[in-house]
Amino acid sequence: MEITTQPPVAPAWASTAVRDLLSGPPRDLPVLASTGAAAYLTDPGRAVPTVVLALLGERAVRLPLGCVAPGPLPDAGTTVRVGGGIAVAGTRAWRPVRWWDPRPRLDAPALLRSGTRLLAAVRDAPAAEFGLPLAEALAVAGALAAGDPAPAVGVIGLGPGLTPAADDVIAGALAVLALTGRLAGRVRRAVEGRAATHTSALSAALLSAAARGEVIPPAARVLAALAGGAPATKIAGAVTALFGVGHTSGHDLCAGLAGALASTGES
Repeated sequence: MEITTQPPVAPAWASTAVRDLLSGPPRDLPVLASTGAAAYLTDPGRAVPTVVLALLGERAVRLPLGCVAPGPLPDAGTTVRVGGGIAVAGTRAWRPVRWWDPRPRLDAPALLRSGTRLLAAVRDAPAAEFGLPLAEALAVAGALAAGDPAPAVGVIGLGPGLTPAADDVIAGALAVLALTGRLAGRVRRAVEGRAATHTSALSAALLSAAARGEVIPPAARVLAALAGGAPATKIAGAVTALFGVGHTSGHDLCAGLAGALASTGES
């Protein structure tokens, strides 16, 4: 009789956005891509491939759909069994024992009054550090804030990488609008519908997360500093940390935050 044993389970740290997936019935999820820093798992039951879970290395940016899993990550083309409170990949397994909430709890009116402070910080950054030209990024974010998804729909997927620059801008704007209760349902549907077929599976998933107000921790710290009326030095430090994410991702995400805030704010 063949006896199967479960590999030793290591502790992990996961986003509350993937709690239901990790704690639900066990399912085999294919690894769409693996970079060494992260492995991106998709749901084979969906018609359009969408990343539903990212297994992250300990130094990776904590994505809203992430689970920090120490040790070697699974390769692309393999499968990971997820559910019952654990994730199992071959001889490795992880169980979340700590959780973080990717949706910051903020004072929305205070955040809306802070738009010009972030806009000034973004405009001080060198133009070459943005993947999408800043003027265009601010226009796209502003249009979303005004309820017009057309400019965003027209640029989704533009730029290299798993999260194209235009998508980072759009994600920043969507997050601000979601967190302040100003994201129109038709805008969200238009963006998500276009993203399903015109950008990467990871970027489409992150745009949906942003539309729920879920962001990476450096972006959450920028928004918290603004909403909390932090001094200029603290805001500058938070913005600098966000700028350090990816090649241009942090700059583009920040431009989206700033553009939406400046267009909806009361300052």
